[in-house]
Amino acid sequence: MKSEFFKTSRIPPRFAVFFVSIAAAGITCLTEAGPNQDSARTFLTTSFGLSGTDVARLDAGQVVSRTLDSDHAREVATLGIVRIATTPEQYVTRLADITTFKRTDNVLQIGTFSDPPHAGDVAALTLDDADVRQLQACQVDDCGLRISADAIRQFSRMVDWRGGDATSRVTRLMHQFLVDYVARYQESGAPALMQYADSSPNVDIRTEFAALVDGDRRPWRHLDDLREHVLEYPHDRVGATDMIYWSKERVYKRPVISITHVSIVRAADYAPVRLAIASKQIYAMHYFDASLGLTLLVPDPSSSSPATFVVYVNRSRIDLFDGALGRVARRIVSGKARSLVATELIRLQRELGSS
Repeated sequence: MKSEFFKTSRIPPRFAVFFVSIAAAGITCLTEAGPNQDSARTFLTTSFGLSGTDVARLDAGQVVSRTLDSDHAREVATLGIVRIATTPEQYVTRLADITTFKRTDNVLQIGTFSDPPHAGDVAALTLDDADVRQLQACQVDDCGLRISADAIRQFSRMVDWRGGDATSRVTRLMHQFLVDYVARYQESGAPALMQYADSSPNVDIRTEFAALVDGDRRPWRHLDDLREHVLEYPHDRVGATDMIYWSKERVYKRPVISITHVSIVRAADYAPVRLAIASKQIYAMHYFDASLGLTLLVPDPSSSSPATFVVYVNRSRIDLFDGALGRVARRIVSGKARSLVATELIRLQRELGSS
C-alpha cells in the first residue's frame, strides 16, 4: 500500500477493511481460547524464555527487557516486553502517524516518503555543520559519513566547496541522494540497498540485513508471511501495509540521519500474535551497518478490558566495536540499548494506554 495512506489522520476504506478483518480474527481467537485464557502468556514464556516472575512483572505494569545472545562481534540484540491498555488495532493506528508516534526529545526531525518519493518529502531535513565538513573531506573508502561510492564522487564533483552556498548545495544534493535511493528501493527492493564506501572493506546492507533475519528464527515463529515480505519487498503476496520514513535522531549524543522501512502484516489465525511489524533500517549516516526491529502485538485474552502485550526485538550491527576495547564498548552499548528499549516501552505504555 502506498505510503500516502499514513499521512492522513482519517483511515481510508482499504485500511478500514484491513482493520475489520483483523478485528474479526481477534474475536475468533478470543472465542477459540476456551478455558485456556493464558495463551498469550504461554506464548511469551515459550518463545522468549520468560519466567513466572517476568510474567508477574508484566501483569504489574512493569517492563521486562534484556540483552539477547549474539555470536557476531558487531551485533547488539535486545528484547523488551510490556503490557499496554490498548488493542493491536489502536497501536497500529497510532503508528500510522509516525511523526507523532516517535516524538521524543531525541527525535530532532522526521518525515515520510511518498510513493514515488520527491524532494518535498525531505525539504525539512537539515545537515549539521560537522556532517558538511566531513563530506568535504570524503574520499572513497575514507569518509566520516556512511554513503555509497557514487555519492562520494558526486559530492566531490558537483560542490564548489569554496563557494558561499556550499552548505545549501550539499543539502540539496543529500536530499536528492536520499530521494533517488528510496525510489530505487521502492522499485527493486533488496538489490537497490546501498554499499557503504566510508571504509574498506565496504559494508553491503543487503548482506547484513539478510544475516539479521536469519540470525535468530525464534521471534519469527508463526510469521513466515512477514519474513517473506521484508525479504522480497516490493513483491507483496501477503497484503502487507508499508511505509518508509526518514528521521534525524540523537544517537550516542550525535545526530544520525536514517531511513526506515516499516511493514505491517496480520499474523496467522492460529498464532497468539494479532499483528506483526518489521522495522528495517535501509540507511544510516553514522554508526549502524544494519538494524532490524520486530514488534509483535499479542492480545491478552484474560483481560476484561483491552490489553496487549507489546514484544519488541531488535538486532543491530554497529561499527563501534573494533580495536582492543571493542568488547568493552559492545557491553556498554548493549546496556544502553536495553535501557533505551525499556524507556521507549514505558513511554508507549503511558501514551497509548491513556488514549
